[in-house]
Formats: sequence, C-alpha cells, structure tokens
Amino acid sequence: MNTLITPEIRDIATEYYRKARVGFSNGIPLTVLHIADEYTIAVFGHENNQPSMIWTFPIGSEITARNYFRHNPPTPGEIEEAITIVEDEVMPIKKLLDHNSKLITLDSTIKDVAFQTETIDHALGLVLTIGNMEGVFNRLAAIITGRPASMDTLPTTLSFAASLLILREFMHHLGYTDITIRKDA
Repeated sequence: MNTLITPEIRDIATEYYRKARVGFSNGIPLTVLHIADEYTIAVFGHENNQPSMIWTFPIGSEITARNYFRHNPPTPGEIEEAITIVEDEVMPIKKLLDHNSKLITLDSTIKDVAFQTETIDHALGLVLTIGNMEGVFNRLAAIITGRPASMDTLPTTLSFAASLLILREFMHHLGYTDITIRKDA
C-alpha cells in the first residue's frame, strides 16, 4: 500500500467508482476493486459522486507475474512468495473498510476468472462467490503441482495467474464472500 496516488490514478479510481455505483443508492457502502497491469486500486465509499477512500497497491497482473513468476506455470514456491507479498499489501486496509460493503469490479480480468466457473446472473452483472473463485484457484494449484495444463480450460498466461491470486487474497483477507462483475465491464 505504498504506491503514490497520482492525480491520474485518482481520476481512474474515481471514474471506476462512479461507474460501479450506477444502480446503487447513496448510503450503500461499496468497495471497487481494479487490478491493472502495474498496480491494484481499491476504492471505498457510501456516496455516488465521490469515493471516501482510495488505496493503491504495487501489485498488478503484469508486475506481479514479472516480479514473482519465473516459470510458466509458476512453481509452488513462486506462488507462496507472491501470496505473502499480496497479503502484506492488502491486510493494512482491513480495519479501514466497512465490512458490510459490497465488492464490485469492472475488470475484464476478473470476468475471465468468472467465466471459468459458475456465476450467479444478477441485474447488475455476474456474481462470483468466494467458493467458486477458490475452485478456480484450486484448478490452478493442480496445474502448478503437475497436472497437465492441457487437461483444463484455464488461461495459461502468468498475468491470469497473478490476477487470480490478487483477487483471492483480496477476498479472503478482507472478508468478502462474493464479487459482482458489472455487465458493462
């Protein structure tokens, strides 16, 4: 959580937040997750126009893959190292979040995870439960520990593995039971 929030990142975060809030009344707490190539953003708020808090993390789909995965698929040790880094980044905001907030994303990378499992079709988008997301992660773990990747439909890119890992750690450590992927993602 050491990444500087530049004006550009603040604008991106605010825009994602405003798009994610469409269809929600003022007062309903939302947390918006955005996994970019070089960073991850979490945005929290209760009101439609302006978020209350914005956090950036120096973890993203490409930077995490580049910094921690030297093999394709990553080795168990590489995954464990990346998990430790991601945990260390996201855990500090746990006490700052409203645990009743709904987790929302507009990310196509998270939609790619959702397409690998069952989702619930909701008026606002696809709902991916933590259990189904964990099932996708377990499939990745099976490939990492030796199951041929050709026996699965998971994308074989390191950025997919990194995005899945970031999503998993974010949901687990911050207590989210599901994430809604907006239809307009």
